Amino acid sequence: MRPPKFSLKYFTLFMILPFTMLCLTQPLRVAGQIKNLSKLPNLSQDVEKAKKYPSIPMPDSYPKDLVQLFDEQVNARSYVVVDSQTNRILAQRQANVPYPIASMSKIIPTYLVFKAIDEGKLTLETEIEAPKEITDVLSNNYELSSANLIGGQKYSVKDLLYGVIMMSGNDATSVLMWHLYGSEQGGVEAIKDQLDEWGITDYRFFTNSGLPNSFLPEEWWAPGSSANDENQMSAQDVALVAQHVSEDYPEILQIASTIEYRFKADTEFEQVFYTTNLLLTGQSEERQGITGLKSGSTDAAGNNFVATGTEEGRELVTVAMGVFPNADGSVTTPYADINHLLNGLATHPDLYQDEKLPTNKKPSLAERQAEEASIQASINESIVEAAKKDETPGEEVKEFENRRDNPITDFLGQFFK
Repeated sequence: MRPPKFSLKYFTLFMILPFTMLCLTQPLRVAGQIKNLSKLPNLSQDVEKAKKYPSIPMPDSYPKDLVQLFDEQVNARSYVVVDSQTNRILAQRQANVPYPIASMSKIIPTYLVFKAIDEGKLTLETEIEAPKEITDVLSNNYELSSANLIGGQKYSVKDLLYGVIMMSGNDATSVLMWHLYGSEQGGVEAIKDQLDEWGITDYRFFTNSGLPNSFLPEEWWAPGSSANDENQMSAQDVALVAQHVSEDYPEILQIASTIEYRFKADTEFEQVFYTTNLLLTGQSEERQGITGLKSGSTDAAGNNFVATGTEEGRELVTVAMGVFPNADGSVTTPYADINHLLNGLATHPDLYQDEKLPTNKKPSLAERQAEEASIQASINESIVEAAKKDETPGEEVKEFENRRDNPITDFLGQFFK
């Protein structure tokens, strides 16, 4: 019997296959591992960081007056305005550069709680006991925003959700996530899984609430992380998260648009929560059509806000990130920046129709897996076709030359017998 011949075509295909699959599957989380920012704003560091990301190209048709207006009026380090229906980016500055997001992180745990309710794991009436381990760290530290939970006391899921969104309660966030996933890092892994499912890959996530590690016990930290590590995402990805929240669980927007809420109503532990969203009706920066969503601030993040709402019948998501005090000591807010952005865009109501605008849409995990399967099928088909060609009479099949037996290998072989 003749020994089997190994075609060079087969060798090439088998070598390409693993490399192709590696390239497809690798950018799930690794791409998000970028160097963390200092706890104090470092503008030179921001410039160096932004250089690593190519600018999002806006079309030549983009209104020049808007560019000038936003350069003059908007203070945010990065921002984006996205048309929810088309995913088109209507305005942006460094919208693809990940920066600290602070408590804007909390909209993802909130999403996961509603997802768990959908799956029958919880109801809004489910009572959860607040572990003293959490309240000692997050409720009793008055530097931190909290829902003032008491260790050992039970709270309904509904009350805790209002505590997360309205009070930005770090304690309420961890109580919910620990109940669902067992620990701080169990919750963080669930958040990462959800981001991956949405196709968001360029991020860093360390805590459920958005707090820097330095505020948590070291045993809560992710392996290999440091005290200064905190959650980071880009403005366009925060907008994409908000789009999923609005579309999948509009109940979250009902919470986010609430002006006043009685927590633990008619009990000795009753509190009244008031909105901190200055864009809602009756607030100092009020804007018609705003429905939410979430603020966030740390030393490194500055002040941030992701806003959802309707402008001229179009659903928009606006994110302003990294608003710091001005050099002259005057203070601005992300709410003011969001109003500047939306006021400017109102002068160009048809801008969303420009098909040349970039988008923030990402291929989801399911779409990436379908693409991988399609490529795998194409590779398999190529192998079959190559095999059929090799069976054609008269076609020469190139064999690999045996170079194992030669004077050098024979000589060395004497020492390894």
